[in-house]
Amino acid sequence: MKLSLPRQTALAVAVAALFSLPAPSVAADLAVYSDQFRKLATARSETLAIMGGDDGISGGTYRFYDDGTRMSITKLGGKGLLGEPNRLGDSDMTWAPLLGGTIGYISGENSFNNNPVLANNREEFTTFAAGLESGVRLNLTKELSIGPTLGLIYAHSDSSFKPGTALGTHLKQLYGGQLFDWNIDTFSLVPALDIQYEKPLNNDLKLALLSRFAWFNTWSIASSSDYLHGSGSSYDWENRVDLDLKLPLKLFGFPLHTGGFVALDVLGDDFRDTVGTNTMYTVGGRLVLGELTGLWKLNWLGLGVSYIAAKSFYGYSVGLDARLKF
Repeated sequence: MKLSLPRQTALAVAVAALFSLPAPSVAADLAVYSDQFRKLATARSETLAIMGGDDGISGGTYRFYDDGTRMSITKLGGKGLLGEPNRLGDSDMTWAPLLGGTIGYISGENSFNNNPVLANNREEFTTFAAGLESGVRLNLTKELSIGPTLGLIYAHSDSSFKPGTALGTHLKQLYGGQLFDWNIDTFSLVPALDIQYEKPLNNDLKLALLSRFAWFNTWSIASSSDYLHGSGSSYDWENRVDLDLKLPLKLFGFPLHTGGFVALDVLGDDFRDTVGTNTMYTVGGRLVLGELTGLWKLNWLGLGVSYIAAKSFYGYSVGLDARLKF
């Protein structure tokens, strides 16, 4: 997989050059390439861990403009309060424990469309990620609350090189398991803070504003490649506006809700460098059954759709929109 990084072409050229340079140059050239490979592959693994294991990034199908990389993200997760809020001393503020988790699976393919050296070769990649976070929700007023959390993401990524040229076959034979056909396991520590504002505009319409900043510190714990050992950092600052409308209709005796949101994500550090942009926009809509009762902890169930746009890629998502109330 390659995500919008122009230096990848230079790396491929450096590998090809290994077989045409005089012998004294080969070791130095390989050292340069391997160092760049370590930085690139580690940063990419960190990005895939974030996209698969953090609840802030939407699942769906993504495509990158420059090289035609495609990937699909399937996710299941959510976050909610445990129990009823507790009063904080003699004040009007309340708090409650906050718990969340996400499981994600990513699969994709890079065809090296913009790489003259590796053209007609392919890379297939997969990532499994699982994240867990806990914290508290502090209600400062009836409408305003903050939620500090601390999370941990485990991810396992595999890269499989599918040669379609003689050079590709030669590279795979020489560097299989190292610069090609590698795997890596990582952990990411995720401190985060969100601020929420929710206010009913009337009996049927509610406005919700959310701003969440999450910082990811990722380090490798195991890898098939001797070159893939290191750490990195990234951040995602999400800002969202959401409107929910209760319709004058019922289905199975439960009220129907519709609504939608607009979100802007500001991406930083390795995440920004890997996907080739520092901003991502998402527009979504939904149709759900709300205020469910008698269905275990299920309180909200329906269908949601969204479209994701950025300078270097686009994506779309269709899936269940569900909420539990404990």
